[in-house]
Amino acid sequence: MRTRWNLFLRWAWDFRLQLIYLITFFSYRLPRQDPGLVVCMTSYPARIRGAWVSIESLFRQDYRPFLLILVLAESQFPKGKLPLIIRLQIWKGLRIMWVAEDNGSFDHLWPAYSAHPDSNIISVDDDKIFPSNLVRQLTSASRANPGNVIGARGWEMKSVDGELRFGEGWQRADRQSPSDLLFMPPGNGSLYPPGSLPQLTGDDQIRKVLCPRADDVWYWAMTALGGVGSYCLGLPPHRNSRPQLRTPALAHDDPGPEEFEAVRSHFSIPFHEK
Repeated sequence: MRTRWNLFLRWAWDFRLQLIYLITFFSYRLPRQDPGLVVCMTSYPARIRGAWVSIESLFRQDYRPFLLILVLAESQFPKGKLPLIIRLQIWKGLRIMWVAEDNGSFDHLWPAYSAHPDSNIISVDDDKIFPSNLVRQLTSASRANPGNVIGARGWEMKSVDGELRFGEGWQRADRQSPSDLLFMPPGNGSLYPPGSLPQLTGDDQIRKVLCPRADDVWYWAMTALGGVGSYCLGLPPHRNSRPQLRTPALAHDDPGPEEFEAVRSHFSIPFHEK
């Protein structure tokens, strides 16, 4: 009975939130200029109809201005056809960045990062409802920790029996977690300052051999190779967007462990536990 009640409460909360979003939809717009701060995500056909909820939570950030970009693959959307609500969000200030090649979940960061080399880039996923102060918290932490990659959530890597294995024994990171032990998935909200990722990040030939599916592993490795520090805010988990729960994630089948080992071995990324 309690499980059913909890499910009903979650449904009621989600329904109320989406209703509020729709009623106040036209009250929230973004400027169309590029202010040096970019928030970006990607999506694909199975998820595009539900992506509006995550996008709308970004329209309602209490920090302005920033450029909001949705990266989409041309091959997945013939003639650029998009749902009406996404088109209305474009009218409100959302920008679509069309890319010729579909690189799945990797597209939520690198296309915007490479197109805006002088901007701070905040990467997010299309299946979360982001708190209204997320952008402000990330930018504030970036000013206090210049040059660092700032993550909303992440893990502090730990070894098990003297070996580092993906996810095993790892603990939730907080503001005291050492920079070189941080693993921060970009989709939770991560800010990448200019120059924090090397050009190797966009080398799809190498990436597709070593790390074809686990974007969080690839961007962690590229941050390590870029030689920049990392800082984690240790925020609580973001609420999931329920329209996306019935759709598969872009990165699936738990590719993390295998690809983590492949990337670490190929690039000889060190691990020094404190």
